[in-house]
Amino acid sequence: MDSDPKDLLRKHINWQSHSKKVDPSDEKQATTLQTTTEKPDLSKEGSVIVVNEPIVVDGGVFDGKGATYTASSKLGDGGQSETQSPLFILKNGATLKNVDLGENGADGIHVYGGATLENVNWQNVGEDALTVKSAGDVTIIGGSAKGATDKIFQINADTRFYLKDFVADGFTTLVRTNGGKQIDADVTIDGGAFSHGSNVFRTDSSLASVTFLSDITLDDVKNWTRVGDNQSGV
Repeated sequence: MDSDPKDLLRKHINWQSHSKKVDPSDEKQATTLQTTTEKPDLSKEGSVIVVNEPIVVDGGVFDGKGATYTASSKLGDGGQSETQSPLFILKNGATLKNVDLGENGADGIHVYGGATLENVNWQNVGEDALTVKSAGDVTIIGGSAKGATDKIFQINADTRFYLKDFVADGFTTLVRTNGGKQIDADVTIDGGAFSHGSNVFRTDSSLASVTFLSDITLDDVKNWTRVGDNQSGV
């Protein structure tokens, strides 16, 4: 994929028939729409840091300040092997912001007990960009991902998953619950631009649901949803 996914933000289509209003009193809405308005500190932009073992952020804030973190061969080669390690492990509501994951994405980011991501960009998605490994709320504000062979976001545990204004170029599935598993996943995709993919959301779980909000741009994407074998084309 040669196109820059950020360019897709210039295009918008309104998917009214797949949108619904959210009650402002809803607890999820009250917590997930708290986006930062301050200008990010990108003072380390251009710096490249090679990661030899996963960086663990437990309940705190990790601000990469625009630096690029790329996996060494000790974590994996960025292919589709399930034995690869992540670059970051986020635990217990940790926040990761202003980070680029470099050309070797290995197994991306693993989340245990919820997390928030702000302005996190994957230059070349490895096995997955992010995997929800244990129950907890996940909020992703902004950011982008390119070059996923399969999934971008993998959900392996019960979660409320909120994705706002994300840009993705090249994927089979943007958000996927673990195949064949009954996972209670409440997914909201709020705005964003997605290109060259098969499914925006895919699940085999009767407990999982997705809500599309705001203007979402699709370019060469086959399905909005795939539930089991039932596909909802664009």
